[in-house]
Amino acid sequence: MSASSTSPLIRNAWYAAATSAEVGRTLLGRHLLGTPVVLYRTEAGEPVALLDACAHRQFPLSRSALVGDDIRCGYHGFTFASSGECIHIPSSPRIPRDAHVRRFPLVERHDMLWIWPGEPALADPSRIPDCPWLDGSAKVSYYAHLRAHYQLLIENLLDFSHVPYVHHDQQGHPELARVIPRAREHGDTVVSTRIMRESSTPPLWSDVMGLPLGAPMDHDQRFEFRAPSAVCIRQAVWASKVPERRYPFSTTHFMTPDGCGATHYWSWVSLEWEGVDPATLERMDRGAREVADQDVVALEAQQALHDRLRDGAVAHGVVSVPFDAGSLLTRQVLARMAERERETAPEPRSAAS
Repeated sequence: MSASSTSPLIRNAWYAAATSAEVGRTLLGRHLLGTPVVLYRTEAGEPVALLDACAHRQFPLSRSALVGDDIRCGYHGFTFASSGECIHIPSSPRIPRDAHVRRFPLVERHDMLWIWPGEPALADPSRIPDCPWLDGSAKVSYYAHLRAHYQLLIENLLDFSHVPYVHHDQQGHPELARVIPRAREHGDTVVSTRIMRESSTPPLWSDVMGLPLGAPMDHDQRFEFRAPSAVCIRQAVWASKVPERRYPFSTTHFMTPDGCGATHYWSWVSLEWEGVDPATLERMDRGAREVADQDVVALEAQQALHDRLRDGAVAHGVVSVPFDAGSLLTRQVLARMAERERETAPEPRSAAS
């Protein structure tokens, strides 16, 4: 089996729902894996995720009123506690037994809110991707609502042979397209590693790390795809033959399908060497945003063409090369996860039950 843009979404997993800063005392509506969700914080600061649909006539709760810790529906005034239980109906002294909305497991970690859209009993917080470097202060972030399938984004992030072409003006150097990574599986994780020797320092690394532009540079990378929703890339660069002055950094990427063919995409760049000053961080922020914007343009163009070719009458094929080994392994991992989820899904209840 292989995962594709028509693969079923994997629900029994943790996904990024929002950054911590996005969610406060204002109701935030967001589509995640085909499900409308409303996010907010209680007066005590606890983050809450509820189904964004009133149990009465499915009016969006995100377009309603936050009253204390409760949401009062903006259509007929039904009021729901943070547990999802309906606690008041203005037009009825009796509250129907089924007048509640689903509350989703939600965990705050690494400045992100993580949601579990699947079976609540399976929501083990230890399965949230562990990225301790995100707890540092020298980092910059990016967000896009990407009009492309999340599998395309995953494969883009594991295949840096595109960098000398899509990002040639920022971080492209020739060895990125020449040195084939060694890829392998560890359960639901794909790990890919490589080291590149004596390539030419690209503009962004020269600007941020202060290495001479075009001078010989070494670069190592370790890619980890933590299925189904995270790609962590640990890296370091240094002037060739000067390994004692390394510049380690990490790029961390979280992707959450919205269920409508697009993807919520968050990325972080963490600079992990001593003495990172605000000016350096500002240069990294500017360059990282330009790089991410270039990826978004490329992926949305790729998705649009995929859709046209899929719906057209012209026969076409897709080939792979040795550089694609890591990307192909991610498809296998996602396919296995989807198969396990189908096999363990509870039987649908009959109308008589």
